[in-house]
Amino acid sequence: MASIAQMGTRIELVSMDRHFADISIALYEQAHDGRLSAVVHTYSSKDGASDRLASVVNAMVRLGGLEQRGGLEVSFPCGTWHRAAAKRAFLEACKLAADTPAEPRPLEAEDGRSGQTIRVESEGAGRYIVHAEGADDETSSRAPAIARGLAKLAELDTADEKTVAFSCGHDHDEVIGLLLVRALNLRSTLREEQAATAPSVLSAPSAQEQT
Repeated sequence: MASIAQMGTRIELVSMDRHFADISIALYEQAHDGRLSAVVHTYSSKDGASDRLASVVNAMVRLGGLEQRGGLEVSFPCGTWHRAAAKRAFLEACKLAADTPAEPRPLEAEDGRSGQTIRVESEGAGRYIVHAEGADDETSSRAPAIARGLAKLAELDTADEKTVAFSCGHDHDEVIGLLLVRALNLRSTLREEQAATAPSVLSAPSAQEQT
C-alpha cells in the first residue's frame, strides 16, 4: 500500500463517500517528467473500493474532459495542468453513483434567478464568451456575473467582463459545461463544496481498513 508521502500532494478530499460505504476518497497531485497529473486514491481496504475509484475516474474523464493515463491517474489532453478544474471535476464525479451515466454537460443553462438563458460560446484557442438571452438591457444581464463565476471556479483569465480564457490556449468545453450551472449561484456552490470536503482529514490506512 502506498504511503501518503508517495502519493504526492493532496489537493482535494471527499471525507465520506455517500455512494460507497462512507469511505474517504482523495485526489493527489503528482509530477512525472515535469508534467503534472493527479491520481484518485483511498486507503480503505473494503471490497469494491477499487471499482468505486475507477467509476470516479471514468466520471472525471466524461464530465471534465480529462484523459486517463493508466490506472487511476488523470491529466488534461492539452498538456497543461488545470488544478482548480481538476478538483471540481473530482468533486462532481464523486457525487455520482457508480451506475449513474456521466455525460458532458451543455454550454447552456437556465438562470432561475433572472429567467435568462445563459449560453457560453467558444471563440477558439481556449476563449469563451458568456451570453445572457432574455436580458432587458446590458445592466440587467447576468453574463458578467456568470463569467466572473466561471473564472473563479476554474481559475481562468478574464479578457473582458463577459469573456474568460484558459491560459493553455486550448478549448475545454467539458470544463465550461460542468461549471456553468455552478457559476449561476457561486456562493451556494462554494458553501456546498466546503460542506462536502469537511472535515478535511484523510483517515490513516489503519483507521480505514474496516471503513
